[in-house]
Amino acid sequence: MSRRWVLLSTVAAYLPSAALPVLAERSDAPGGPLDPSVLVVPFCLAFAAGFPFWGRVADRMAAERVIVLALGLMTLAGVAVALAPGEDALIVARALQGAAAAGVPPAAQAALARSRSENEAGRALSPMMLAVAFAVLAGPAIAQGLGAAAGWTVTALVVSCLLPVALVATGLRIQDAPRPAGLRAATARYANARGVYAGWIVSACVLAGHWTVLTRIAEAVGSDGLGNGHDWTGLAPLTGVLGLPLVVLAARAGDRVGPRGPMIATLAAGGLGFALAATASTLALFVTAAGAGLAVYWAYLPLVAMQVQRSAGEAARGRAAGGLYASMWCAAAGAGALAALAPSWHVVLAGAGVSWGIGVVVAARAFIGEPAAGRADAAPVPASA
Repeated sequence: MSRRWVLLSTVAAYLPSAALPVLAERSDAPGGPLDPSVLVVPFCLAFAAGFPFWGRVADRMAAERVIVLALGLMTLAGVAVALAPGEDALIVARALQGAAAAGVPPAAQAALARSRSENEAGRALSPMMLAVAFAVLAGPAIAQGLGAAAGWTVTALVVSCLLPVALVATGLRIQDAPRPAGLRAATARYANARGVYAGWIVSACVLAGHWTVLTRIAEAVGSDGLGNGHDWTGLAPLTGVLGLPLVVLAARAGDRVGPRGPMIATLAAGGLGFALAATASTLALFVTAAGAGLAVYWAYLPLVAMQVQRSAGEAARGRAAGGLYASMWCAAAGAGALAALAPSWHVVLAGAGVSWGIGVVVAARAFIGEPAAGRADAAPVPASA
């Protein structure tokens, strides 16, 4: 299948996670109005738990076929979410939806990494990060507008099922997807196990810092914090969104010199930003410093994906990507819960800076520090090969 199809599949996998929670407080939601956590927690827990399983499946089957299977299960779970008769049924349906959606990211990453030569891994993977960003950032706005016009059931069906059904319909025509090594792929050794595990550790550090900041940012810039009577909660995250162009720049830098140098620079800049935000005494300084940290987060994404895919080797790409995503989501959930217990947002942001500093050390010691063998003008492997 084409890279465009794989990218649309990524949007379909992430869209329900971000979009539906904004509808939780609607009176026509199942058992509603609901606490948004009812729609967030079951999905996220199942999403995180499903990655290792789906990663192994992606090494046994063609990645594109895994995506079709996951999207098909997502569609069934999406119908259950939309038609849930009450809160208990909705919780179960959201968990099933998250478990099914977890099949797309590791398989998509493996498929995209295969679509170009190794020394163009960043260029191959960076569009996936932009697809994730689009789903996460645009999803809530889409659901809110559609919900106001059509209500819970129609919105949930559109957000959860429309794109997956269309992609499954086209994906069923897959004829020439490559056949992996079957059962042997499940136990294939990583080409560079140290590099894979380093990517997982760095991801855990980055997501821990990133989500702890988001957990307590409202306290820092709200009306009782640096906002001085006004709530500026969305200002720093909005500043962070401006960092999306860094995805492309970081990916190209990683292809040229290897992931190590760009990753060290990225994490050092972000960690410094969070550390400065922890000592900020004015709203402008906080938004500038924290926004810088949130912005460079986007540059980290293609670099860590490149590190893990290059270190995994062809027979274990899905398993390595599954571990990567599991480390991200587990760290985000655990650190976010821990941040809620911290005595102040100053402590949280300082901790985020330290967490990213640990990531710098790991990247410096274990990340790939040179470009891949071969030239950038080497003939790429066709996307449908």
